[in-house]
Amino acid sequence: MIRWMIMSTLATGLFYALYLWLFRRDRWFDLSRAYLLIILGFCSLFPWFQLPASVMSSTPATEFLMTVDNPETYVVGNIPMEEPELSLKLDIIPSIYFGGVALMLAILIIQLTAQAVRIRRLRREYPVYGRANGFDIPKGALLILVPDNTEPYSFFKHIVVGTRGLDEEEMRCILAHESVHVSRNHSIDIVCMRVSCCVLWFIPFAWMMLHELRAVHEYQADAAAADGDNKDYLRLLYRQTTGFGYGHITNKFNSINIKKRIVMMNKTKSRFGAWKMLAALPVAALLMMVGCKPAPAEVADSLATQEEVAVSADNTIGDALIDPVEDEPQFPGGMEALMKYLSENIKYPEQAKKENIQGRVYVTFVVEKDGSITGAKVLRSIGGGCDEEALRVVNAMPKWEPGKLQGTPVRVQFNLPIVFKLQ
Repeated sequence: MIRWMIMSTLATGLFYALYLWLFRRDRWFDLSRAYLLIILGFCSLFPWFQLPASVMSSTPATEFLMTVDNPETYVVGNIPMEEPELSLKLDIIPSIYFGGVALMLAILIIQLTAQAVRIRRLRREYPVYGRANGFDIPKGALLILVPDNTEPYSFFKHIVVGTRGLDEEEMRCILAHESVHVSRNHSIDIVCMRVSCCVLWFIPFAWMMLHELRAVHEYQADAAAADGDNKDYLRLLYRQTTGFGYGHITNKFNSINIKKRIVMMNKTKSRFGAWKMLAALPVAALLMMVGCKPAPAEVADSLATQEEVAVSADNTIGDALIDPVEDEPQFPGGMEALMKYLSENIKYPEQAKKENIQGRVYVTFVVEKDGSITGAKVLRSIGGGCDEEALRVVNAMPKWEPGKLQGTPVRVQFNLPIVFKLQ
């Protein structure tokens, strides 16, 4: 949980900085909109992705020439009694996080419900118009005209406009503006972005991205509404009151600072704006390499057979790894002694304790003819120092009783799963 929170915060901050640098002052509104929606979703999910172990680790997965079927050895790490305060602090973080998510989702649901109820009330009290009534609005959109100073806004397919003090040209501009919000499904964008913000509620950059998305929506609507000759539209903007609020879930006519909107209306698209999106790819790739979990390596069965064993002229077995063997290699004292050895010698890494890392580490090694251990490697990694600790103890093991074929010691590759588990 802590690792996910750190990586998500880092990713959101990096991508927000990239947006400010490349997109914020450009008129590539469709690209900016897609960037903000995709990136925030990516930041909330990528730490849970898994990449192949061969990509995440410098130690490639090794094919097994023999898989010994043996019980898993569990190494149980107990948080020391002298660290109860630290353990308590770490344990409370998930509760705080999920409590925040529940609160944010509750606020969003209440806002959506309240707005839906308000729209329903307006539809009962005032006439509802459509494109068939002669209004230039998108097909399927519904227009509610309120005879007061209600600030124009759109909510999914509904457009609400207060008509008091508006002349015909101003009404045309407002409808053109709000029609863009409806036709381009900006309300869906806002709801999706708010859900992402609920998941990443602890990251201020997420809420800043929501603000930027609202601005992009307004820039898109302004560009379509101005339609070349923007004098009447600019005059209407000057008459509106400026303001902004994170809590809104509607597309309000004056939700973004008018000065910024006027500046963007007079800008031109940069020549290479579309290529700017590619700048996010190396950042995403770097974050995937650093923040993703390594996928467990699959243990492959070898096709080697007894007939492939190299036999020398004097009828002694060579240095090939043998599969199958008549007598499997054994730890001195058997499997019970091996489990006791691992339990007494493996120490749960401090980093794994702090990050609450648990799981199964697969270690492969070769039991030589003299019983010594060589070539120990990690096949399945979980990180947090567990891999290194498993290798350390395996390499320190005493000599085994070697595997035998026809009574002759042979080299056998052995797979040992060790489960690290916190209690």
